[in-house]
Amino acid sequence: MTDVAIEPLIANRREPRLIAPPSAQRRLSVAEAYTVQDRLREALLARGERLIGWKAGLTNAKGQAQFEVEEPVCGFLLASGVFSSGAEIPAARFAGLVVEAEVAFVMGRALAGPGVTPARALLAVEGALPALELVDFRFSGKTVGTDMIADGVFANAIVLGNAVTPVTHLDLALEGLVYELSGVIAATNTAAEVMGSPANSLAWLANHLGARGLTLRAGDVVMSGSVSALLRPKAGDTVRATFTRLGSVGARIV
Repeated sequence: MTDVAIEPLIANRREPRLIAPPSAQRRLSVAEAYTVQDRLREALLARGERLIGWKAGLTNAKGQAQFEVEEPVCGFLLASGVFSSGAEIPAARFAGLVVEAEVAFVMGRALAGPGVTPARALLAVEGALPALELVDFRFSGKTVGTDMIADGVFANAIVLGNAVTPVTHLDLALEGLVYELSGVIAATNTAAEVMGSPANSLAWLANHLGARGLTLRAGDVVMSGSVSALLRPKAGDTVRATFTRLGSVGARIV
């Protein structure tokens, strides 16, 4: 069992502030970091939180190199952090707010690895939604990938679009994005930025969870990874992501 205490990670979610990452004391292995994450998730659930899904992070080579890991990372999503498009979200929820535009999946049935392919993964989903992930960079100083893993990959809030689109007939790699900050276009991209396709991210996540003895459940939300540039809005700013076929999603920071 790792010696990293989870109490500071729990306290940081109640009263957001920048804290030193676990690696400031000792750099964790990937396996140790997921053990800490499991303990953190279980403690939060014991305090009344509800698990509603999972997220993939660092879904491109540049991000993995920056945080010194060799594959994407996985975190958990809690019901207390789910908002609908158009929501006003308090800046006070975050120590270090960053917003990502993502493709979110809603699972139609359970899915677990090993051996899940992207095609099989898409057959298990009800459909996809345009989404924003509002992550919280809670650590000060140098942060590595295993710090992110231990913390739950900086999960804080997600904003989901209003309609689920069936995706078995879509090539999600070609899904285009226009990303706006307070009405000004900040970036344009395609969802191929996410491991070549969000479907590849979904399959990776199912196989990763299977290796940890976990599974995607029917009804779970899966955040597949950032499609575009990371935005750092302030109170009063709006963020909107408009996808080619999935529609749009937006939120205002207050």
